[in-house]
Amino acid sequence: MFYNFTLNIKTIKKILIAIILIVIIGFVLGYQITSGVFSPSKEKAIYRVDSDEKIVSLTFDVVWNDEHTEKLLDTLDSYDLKATFFVTGEWMEKYPDLTEEILKRDNEIGNHTYSHSSLRDLDEEEIRDEMLEVDKILKEDFDYQPKFFRPPFGEYDERVIKIAEELGYFTVLWSIETGDWLNPGVDKIVDRVVKRTHRGGIILMHNCSPQGVSALSMIIHSLKLRDYEIVPVSELLGLMERNGNNNIE
Repeated sequence: MFYNFTLNIKTIKKILIAIILIVIIGFVLGYQITSGVFSPSKEKAIYRVDSDEKIVSLTFDVVWNDEHTEKLLDTLDSYDLKATFFVTGEWMEKYPDLTEEILKRDNEIGNHTYSHSSLRDLDEEEIRDEMLEVDKILKEDFDYQPKFFRPPFGEYDERVIKIAEELGYFTVLWSIETGDWLNPGVDKIVDRVVKRTHRGGIILMHNCSPQGVSALSMIIHSLKLRDYEIVPVSELLGLMERNGNNNIE
């Protein structure tokens, strides 16, 4: 009886060790996949960039209104910073002057689809049209060629990544979600960014959140106090020289 009991204990220990190893491996792989800790590639969505430098990108999803956009741009200018704006086609058609202003101030614009529809609910032709319509508006009305794409709601599947790649886009999401669109309070937005910021991170904000826009100055100040450099996505990905040229060759 004692021999059998000892054998069972050893077996249980081996099983527990195996389970722990499987969990650890799964966590590591899951972290790499969800965090985008890979060299920038068009074949996968980019959530962050693996970097030894204290460097992050500020990105803004631009979908609904315009009332806070000017203040947002003025705040960036006051710190001499540039950001990446993921803009829908419908918004650009409604606010062409503000779209021009974003570019005039040397910020980047990324493709955020025409209508901000959930792409997983569309067929491939519809997905392609959502991206191409934004392409057309930016090229014809603003003489601008976008290189980055962000799916609405952060939702995508293999079809979306494949079509974006075929159209020459890097699919860029985020690793630091501010929750500003919920307007939880300026202090909470700032605290969330400060606690979650990491090297090579991509911060998601919105132009429609009054609290987010109010928090922006404190976020920038806090990051600078921690010696973080804030750059557009193209610089974070190392796709352009640091000479201020927004277009990627």
